[in-house]
Amino acid sequence: MRREWKWKYKLDELAEKAIAKAKERGTPVVCRCGETPSGTKHIGNFNDNIRSYFIYLTVKRAGYPARHIQTRDNLDPFRKLPSGFYDLEKKWHPATEEQIKTYKKYVGTPLYNIPDPLGCCENYAEHFRIIYESECKEMGLENTEYFCTKRLYEEGKFNPYLRKIFEKEKIARDIVLSVETTKPKNYIPVWAICENCGKITGRITKVYLEEETVDYTCIDRYLTPKYKAIGCGYKGRVDWNDGRTKMDWEFEWPAQMSMFQTTIEPFGKEHYIGSWPVSRQVMEKVYEEELPLVFFYEYFLINGRKMATRHGNVITLSQMLEILEPEVLRYFYTKKPEKQRNIDLSHIDRLVDEFDRAEKVYFGLKKVRNEKEETKLKKSYELSMLYKIPKEFKKKISYRTAVKIVQRCSRERWKREIEKFTEFNETIETRLLLAQNWLALLKS
Repeated sequence: MRREWKWKYKLDELAEKAIAKAKERGTPVVCRCGETPSGTKHIGNFNDNIRSYFIYLTVKRAGYPARHIQTRDNLDPFRKLPSGFYDLEKKWHPATEEQIKTYKKYVGTPLYNIPDPLGCCENYAEHFRIIYESECKEMGLENTEYFCTKRLYEEGKFNPYLRKIFEKEKIARDIVLSVETTKPKNYIPVWAICENCGKITGRITKVYLEEETVDYTCIDRYLTPKYKAIGCGYKGRVDWNDGRTKMDWEFEWPAQMSMFQTTIEPFGKEHYIGSWPVSRQVMEKVYEEELPLVFFYEYFLINGRKMATRHGNVITLSQMLEILEPEVLRYFYTKKPEKQRNIDLSHIDRLVDEFDRAEKVYFGLKKVRNEKEETKLKKSYELSMLYKIPKEFKKKISYRTAVKIVQRCSRERWKREIEKFTEFNETIETRLLLAQNWLALLKS
């Protein structure tokens, strides 16, 4: 195992390396990330997007051209209905027993081809796309270019990589079998979408390179050890250029890195010790492409426990934005990515205090120990701002003060209570509302 995981990642250094690499290629810096619209996203899922975006911002502010790209895998096979989901107004709906039972039949079906559980959008994937992209907008992500996997396949963007897999079938297979010994000895890391049942369960049995077609048989397929897609037994032949095939993730991921000429990409620790060792071999040995710069981030904890949707220990971006200003939440993501972070919801005021301190340091209203700390806090504050950095400090009250006021006063009295010691403004009112929401969350 390479020792890269012990590196410490400084944003400025990553941006400098990205600019140097892009200059060698003669391209803009391309900061890429990806997500799957399989359900409501929690704050850990947002790591890819925001950390990629921070590099994009840093490069842009250094005066070098950059792109921020997010791919959306709406072709991913469905595994399980989440325990609940937001509607388009961000109201939470628990999944019913009937829905959970009904959706079991869709295991293995592409997300874009499954009905929206709330019936308000064109399909399942589109529902969660709209929710997530609206959350990204609330977090101030501008100029992000969004691409969906289904369209990339249909437009032929994956065709060169499919051909390389088929041409180098043995090399591709050996890479897979080196880590997944349970795969059959004739395994090909590409699946056909069955023309009969519509599931991604068509195991490829023969490849016709000149015709650019493949034969397949629809079989039962384990998407994970826990989730099994039932095949229908159908045998057919499809053109791999018409969006009727899909690569294994470890092959699709580096293909996207290559097609977008990715300069740098972040991803979670689980991929660094899981998918990435395979994907980097695919990039080098199958696609014969140069590796992008990569860095990983550690897990987030909620109340000291690892987030897990199946155990209900998650908190979403929308939930956090009900109790924190987006700038404060962005500030949380500016912390060292290689260190595991914990959000203690019962002491959310501590995070707000950190942000308020950084803001005062930025405007010269508070001194710190040394120049190094001052520079670090100022950079974190600048990254935390949604669209532009304010020119002057706006008076606030601490989160704890806001909590005390909303506990003892009705909303009609807030203004009068605040004006006993400072001028009331919109910023203070917002914090009072957030504190009120936080108290309600703790009681729920």
